[in-house]
Parts: sequence; structure tokens; C-alpha cells
Amino acid sequence: MKFLRNEDGYSNLVPMVLAIVIAFALLFVGAYVTGTIHEKLDSSGASSDARATMNTTADNFDSALDILQVVIIITVLAGAIAAIFLFTKF
Repeated sequence: MKFLRNEDGYSNLVPMVLAIVIAFALLFVGAYVTGTIHEKLDSSGASSDARATMNTTADNFDSALDILQVVIIITVLAGAIAAIFLFTKF
């Protein structure tokens, strides 16, 4: 009986790592843009309506950021579990 080397699992590794890196990069860019706009509105003496809208947007962005970080962590853990199952026979 000859053992065969299965390398199919490696083809899924690169896209998963790239997706995670791109997702975190987009999250950080979004956080920078939101923070910059919020800072400019606070320092420019904008109307209270604009400030209220930006505060709501910033609060919602923080909640969305927390949810996305949890989703990314779950995806990484699921990928690790899938790799374990892929490389072992059960």
C-alpha cells in the first residue's frame, strides 16, 4: 500500500489569509476615515445636527467593528479546525 500526499488543503490557506488581511486593512482604513471626519467636525464648529449624525455613525461603526472582529476570529478558528480535519483521517 502506497501513501499518497494530499496537498489540496494548502490551496485554501492562501485565499483565507489574504481575505483576513484585506478585511483588517479595510477595518483600519474605515476607522481612520471615521475618526478623521469626526475630529474635523468637532474642531470646525459644525452644526449640532452634523455632530449628532457623526456621533450616531461613529457609535454604529464601533458596534459593527466589534461584530466584524468576532466574525473574523470565528472564521480563523473554523479554518484551523477544517485544516485539522483535512490533514487527519477520522
